[in-house]
Amino acid sequence: MSELNRYVNYEPHAGQAQFHGSTARFKVLVAGARFGKSLAAAREVLPEVLGGRTRGWFVGPSYALALPEFRFLREALRELGLKPAREHDGGRTGPSYLLMPWGAEALSLSARQPETLLGEELDWLVLCEAAHLGREVFERFLRARLSTRLGRMVLATTPRGHNWVHEAYRRGLVDTRGEWQSFRYATWDNPRISAEEVASARQTLPPETFDEQYGGGFTLPAGRVYPEFSRLRHMADGLLPPPGSVIYRALDFGYTNPFVCLWACEDHEGRLLVLHEHVQRHATLPEHARVIREQDDRFRALGCVIGPAVADPSGALERQTLATEGVRTLPARNALAAGLDLVRARLLPRADGRPGLLVSSLCPVLAAEFEAYAWAETPPGAERVPRKQDDHTLDALRYLCAALKQRAGWQDQAPVW
Repeated sequence: MSELNRYVNYEPHAGQAQFHGSTARFKVLVAGARFGKSLAAAREVLPEVLGGRTRGWFVGPSYALALPEFRFLREALRELGLKPAREHDGGRTGPSYLLMPWGAEALSLSARQPETLLGEELDWLVLCEAAHLGREVFERFLRARLSTRLGRMVLATTPRGHNWVHEAYRRGLVDTRGEWQSFRYATWDNPRISAEEVASARQTLPPETFDEQYGGGFTLPAGRVYPEFSRLRHMADGLLPPPGSVIYRALDFGYTNPFVCLWACEDHEGRLLVLHEHVQRHATLPEHARVIREQDDRFRALGCVIGPAVADPSGALERQTLATEGVRTLPARNALAAGLDLVRARLLPRADGRPGLLVSSLCPVLAAEFEAYAWAETPPGAERVPRKQDDHTLDALRYLCAALKQRAGWQDQAPVW
């Protein structure tokens, strides 16, 4: 695809390139305004249009909101010197249409009357500003259009609260079969957007609105707890511990709620690397202990030293049971507000411009909880607290950051934890 991009004068920035690199059948692209999601969606289906007798739709909540992707596709075809056999630009008030000489069709449609979307079978589908489409539009009128030809779909949007698009986004984070994959970016992940413009918007917009429209966050009325987190900045593929690293573990107990264990280390610059996660419901403590011991052995095989582990301080019985299984833990510090600040400080850029915390792509649940963790709605003047939801891996991370902070202040002669 990189050679094709040169012919159509398209130079995807890092976020767009990451999106294009996925081979998933269903791609969810959630991004702040002006990230370039409409352009990326149009370029994503360009090879489909060039591939033969194919049929695809751009569908938006209105004709106007489906038009940008359609026009980006048309411009790319013109850059290649390819003229449609038939075309019609319905503008903001009607459908637009392209028919190429080899039989490829592309239509731009409105979902305002969804029953008009019935009937056709599709090779590809782009949902434009999908957060403003109703769940029924996708589930009842569009999804089945892709079944006959095993068509591909791109869902591109700026978020709008925790609606059905948020569910689709979460599906793409945890799909182990690889059929769905999700991406989320902020406006400032587009290097063509000036930092001054972003700063101006941050100063003038309510925090929740800024986080949604610029940060690409699925905000609730009270907002995200960690708006600083970005997959593009904080997640890394192939993240490995430096040779000789001390591996720390942090545990949060659960049975109906998930049991969590995180493995992490610090690099030579003091940056925290979260390397692996174990998140599982409905398993016994001996079963969890076996998984932890096996993962410890994998890190030992890399030349690492297994260091201390901290766990939920309210789980004295659980800690005792794990100890009999060979997994010893210390009670964690559980001061909520202070722990949140310690995690937030790690997320911020350091002097070298890189954040103080990196998360391995092997930790999809931690990444998803970073994005979903939200403040509870509280009366005016009351202290803000997070909702008790989407917080299990984050509780473990908070325990770990508090323990590392405590260790840093100890004297050399004191025992390490």
